[in-house]
Amino acid sequence: MSNTQNSKYRVLGRVTLGYLAQILEEETVAKELVIPWEFKYKWTMGGWTTWLKAYHYAIREKYGPEAALEIYERTCKMDDRIKNMTETVLKVFKLEGNDAETIGTWWNIWHELTGTRGTIIEWSKTAYRFKVTKCPTKTETKDISGWSIIRANHITNAINPKAVFERPKAMCAGDSYCEYVWKIEESTPIKGAEEIMAKKVVIPWELKYKFAMGGWASYLKAYHYAIREKYGPKAALEMYERISTMDDRVKNGTKTLQQIFNLEGNDIETIRKWWEIWAELVGQEIIILERSKTINRTKYTKCPYKTEPKDISDWCTIFGNIVNKTINPKATTERPKGMCAGDPYCEFIWKIEE
Repeated sequence: MSNTQNSKYRVLGRVTLGYLAQILEEETVAKELVIPWEFKYKWTMGGWTTWLKAYHYAIREKYGPEAALEIYERTCKMDDRIKNMTETVLKVFKLEGNDAETIGTWWNIWHELTGTRGTIIEWSKTAYRFKVTKCPTKTETKDISGWSIIRANHITNAINPKAVFERPKAMCAGDSYCEYVWKIEESTPIKGAEEIMAKKVVIPWELKYKFAMGGWASYLKAYHYAIREKYGPKAALEMYERISTMDDRVKNGTKTLQQIFNLEGNDIETIRKWWEIWAELVGQEIIILERSKTINRTKYTKCPYKTEPKDISDWCTIFGNIVNKTINPKATTERPKGMCAGDPYCEFIWKIEE
């Protein structure tokens, strides 16, 4: 990746996180750790797209652009991930039928869930054409534009295998906007389509957050599985460490949360508070087992990143070390127990020797 791309990527992260700080009320945090759903959604959506692009950059850098797109294709196919997600949205929003109106309604919901913005150019029973002017995954790396084709084809096929998808324009490929076109000849009319089309899609922040958090955790694990499957477990962990340190990603994210939540100092109490905020943001459930001026021991009973391959449990050690040493270079991180390693819960110990 070029220095120019790195610079643009870092600026994007600062702008996104800086905006999130504006919607957080200090009074709310001062009383107890209750973070507004809107903040949690925007923070999570930013994290999801940032880490997704980081994986692509890291794989591209090490194995080449074709390998990066191949891995993305694997993550979409794995366990029918995209197909199941498509069907879940259809079920949650009660979308019946398989015509272009259904496809258009599905994508309107997707755009609201992901923060994509644009204009409907054409919408009928046989065609849906949409112009995208704002996209969270927009980047300078042109081959990333292949993502949208891969993903859209999987989604379209899940709704109607006879539907045809085209993308004549893409911002990642250098165009001023993206254009998506879906066409279908034979279809079953959707029930209540007129009512759905007439209303603006309004989705509660809580639901949007849960969708984003599920997507972030799911894609992180999918990328790990796909890299592990093709290149081996050592390569998968190396790739995770690479994206964690790329552009000082975790280090800068740590400092940003410290700034947003007014966490001053570098003692063990600051570290404990940081991890409590992180747990609230990602949906972890924790119990403080030990707390003093030099040590904090925490038990995790619920985590969205919990999975079966034992090597994924090393993610937390890599991530935790970077976070804690950003706050205090003398801090140490231990993880005697991990759910991904087969234990009933995770246990983390953070120490700072005086």
